[in-house]
Amino acid sequence: MILSVANQKGGAAKTTTAINLAAGLVLEGYKVLLLDMDPQTNATQVFLHPAVEPELDQSLYHALIHYSSIAPLIRRTALDNLHFVPSHIRLSGVDLELAHVYDNRSERLKRALSGVAEQYDYVIIDNPPALGLLTVNSFVASDRLLIPVSTGFFALSGLVQLLETVEMIKQTRLNPALDIIGVQCTFSDRTNVSTDVEQQLRTHFGGLVFDTVIPKNISLEEAHSNHTHVFDYAPASAGARAYRTLVKEVISR
Repeated sequence: MILSVANQKGGAAKTTTAINLAAGLVLEGYKVLLLDMDPQTNATQVFLHPAVEPELDQSLYHALIHYSSIAPLIRRTALDNLHFVPSHIRLSGVDLELAHVYDNRSERLKRALSGVAEQYDYVIIDNPPALGLLTVNSFVASDRLLIPVSTGFFALSGLVQLLETVEMIKQTRLNPALDIIGVQCTFSDRTNVSTDVEQQLRTHFGGLVFDTVIPKNISLEEAHSNHTHVFDYAPASAGARAYRTLVKEVISR
């Protein structure tokens, strides 16, 4: 399964969810490939030291611009059966660099994954907080979409546009089979605002909203700063327990 983690609103825990979902699936016995599609390179910095920026021809940028396979770009991590493809800040200019390209602009990632995705049980894509060409490429290449939503005051803004983009991808036949695996409530602090937003999501999306709610938990952020996932850094933390439950829900769907 190719699964995109996406929400154009920043601060929704996309990268946190992508990393810990990928690691959690591996711990459940699956082979997983994580793609960092975000020019902010946050997932890449978790697996590589921030001072070690991958060369352009060793990043996802190279595959998208040169319309080539990601196979030579795949790197191993400290966790067996978790592999990843790094991002690069130059991904931020892909929309402009491909502005003159009229054929297959939206299908470059799908082409890059051809013959590679089949070697994994799950391919997890961490998307940028935007609905540009990078995210469209991810949606075209993906089987399903996971939408993390921070349960803060402005959390619901932008969701309508995201859902419209999904429908556009389906209706234009770029990927008619794309569907939403679930909506994930993140960074809950159980305040009145947080509880109200969660209730609105459950009312609007019904059974699409995962039962699991990811709490605000310092261990999640500390794990990133220690270049690892929460199951390694703080396996008994509330964050680890929540993501462990989310992994089981994803598998069941």
